[in-house]
Amino acid sequence: MAQLPPDGDWLVQQIDGMVIVFRRHTEEEIVRFDPGDANASAQAQAVIDASDRLTDEQKTFAHFWSGYFYAHAVHLEQE
Repeated sequence: MAQLPPDGDWLVQQIDGMVIVFRRHTEEEIVRFDPGDANASAQAQAVIDASDRLTDEQKTFAHFWSGYFYAHAVHLEQE
């Protein structure tokens, strides 16, 4: 799980194989995707970029963590 700055109100977390960008203590989601699916990961990046609920700084960190989960999933598939 990663907290997005500045206050950790938004989180990026992998739950049951899916990566979710969501608001802490709520059911409000920006995007949910399978990190092992390159197309789904790319579409999630577009959703994050288009979101009006995240600041530019939060988007940057959401992109970073989404990429981290993608890279980890792809690495596991190769083992």
